[in-house]
Formats: sequence, C-alpha cells, structure tokens
Amino acid sequence: NKKKNMKSVIKKIVYGIMKMLEFVYFLMVLVVKAKHKHVLRLSRQKKNKITIIANGPSLKEDVHFLLDEDYRKQTDFLMLNFSAFDSLFFKLRPQYYCLTDPMYFQSSWRDEEVFRLFNLLNNQVEWPMTIYVPAQNMKQFVKFSRLDNSNIKVLGVNTVTYRGFERFRNFFYRVGLSSPIPQTVANLAIFIGINAGYQHMDLYGVDHTLFSALMVNEKNQLCLIYPHSYEEETLEYKVVRRTDNNEVWKVGDYIIACGTMFLSHDLLESYAKSVGCHIINNTKCSMIDSYERKNV
Repeated sequence: NKKKNMKSVIKKIVYGIMKMLEFVYFLMVLVVKAKHKHVLRLSRQKKNKITIIANGPSLKEDVHFLLDEDYRKQTDFLMLNFSAFDSLFFKLRPQYYCLTDPMYFQSSWRDEEVFRLFNLLNNQVEWPMTIYVPAQNMKQFVKFSRLDNSNIKVLGVNTVTYRGFERFRNFFYRVGLSSPIPQTVANLAIFIGINAGYQHMDLYGVDHTLFSALMVNEKNQLCLIYPHSYEEETLEYKVVRRTDNNEVWKVGDYIIACGTMFLSHDLLESYAKSVGCHIINNTKCSMIDSYERKNV
C-alpha cells in the first residue's frame, strides 16, 4: 500500500510539473502571438439565436427550412468559406462570415476562386456584415483581400491553442486570448457564435462524414469517393489535397487532423455549457457526437 501510495504521489507531482511547463509555454506563446485589439471576447450582451451554416452536402435537404420566414425572424446567420457563391447567401443576408484557411491570406493555387469571392463581397454585400478571421492573420487578410466595402467590418479571433491546467482553459476562451483549435472553419465559427453572446445555436451542414468515402488509389494517393448524381453506380475518385500547398494528404496526417477537429468540437461544447449557450446539431448525417442532436 505504501508503494502504491508513493507511486500515486509521484505521478501527481510529475503531472503537475508537466502541466505547469505547458502553462508557462502557453503564456510565452501568448506574449508573442496573441492580439489584444479588435479581437473577439465573450460578449456581455446576451443574444437569442444564431444559425451556423457550413457547406456539407446535407445542406441541400435543409434549405427550405432555413428560408422559412418565421425561422429567419428568430435567428441571426453565420456563413463561411465560399458559401457566398450560393444564392442562399443573398436570401439570408448573414450578419457574420468566417474565413480561416491560409488561401484567404496569401497567394495559393486557388487564387482565382478566392479573388472571385473577394470581388463578390466587395461589390454585392449591401447589408452590415462582420467577417471574422484568425487575429494572427488579420493584417494579411486586409492587405490581401483589398476589401473596402463600407458595409463590411473585419475582426480577429485569437486562435492560440491553450495548454496547461484545465481549470483555466475557459477563462482564456472568455477573454478572447485563446480558442479551441480551428481545424476546420466550422470549429472557429461555433466559437464565434458562443463569444458573440448567443444563448442558442443551430448547426446545419456540419456533415463531417470524412471517413465513409476514403480510399487509397493505385498511386498511393488518399482519395474521396463521389457517386455521380446522374448515374448512381458510377464512382469518381477525387484525390484529397491540402488547400495551402495542393499536396496530397498523407493518410496518417489526415486522420490526425480529423481527430483534432472532433476533439475541438468536444471543447466547444464544454465551453458553451459553461457560458450558457445551448448548441443543437441539426445535421442528420453528421459524424459529430459532441452536441445535442435535433429530435427528428
């Protein structure tokens, strides 16, 4: 018993030292990377509902519900990435927009598509809208996008990853110095909804069905399988590439990134509960198990 107790004490001491070192490292990163001006902190002003619309294929099934006049009156909207190309964008006129991918801050192989988005935002948004980007990339975004639409405001979100003692995690989220890892733009969008002060949040289009159609082709390239809509039995194998450099994802790296994304959702749900935000995932096919699901 004494040996067991001694081992238990040593484990606790080692664990405490490790957490202290992680916390000190986190504070050092904050000093170097965190921004303090024009960043999102937990709002003291409570708002009713926000609907976050991601770009999963299931969204097509829910468009009729989102366009319902009664529903639109009781919620604000947040959209992301290239969703401005969809007619839904102009019908819902979202109050918020979210961009996180490096291709929105610096030149990449997708420049043509990105600058088409910037042109649309610059010339066709005729209502007040706030675009949120990682605070560490805000200056890059303003310079790269050249947005000068007076209807659009750009704000940053500190995306420094918290490390250290669990009891302090939500404090740094509340004061806007840290956020769960935005492995996908949906992660950051949900954090924005929470810190914007909304007490209710609906999620649509967060399918995250990333494993159901994976395979590796004869060239050892990771692929997603897409059935052709016009011929159910015909399958298309599309190579999965990174958006920043167009390189093919390695299977191990891709699965680790997916795991990080799902863990980020767990942290978001825990944080949401701590500040009184109720999140409901309305995406029927969603792989996310972090949030309450809509009763169908």
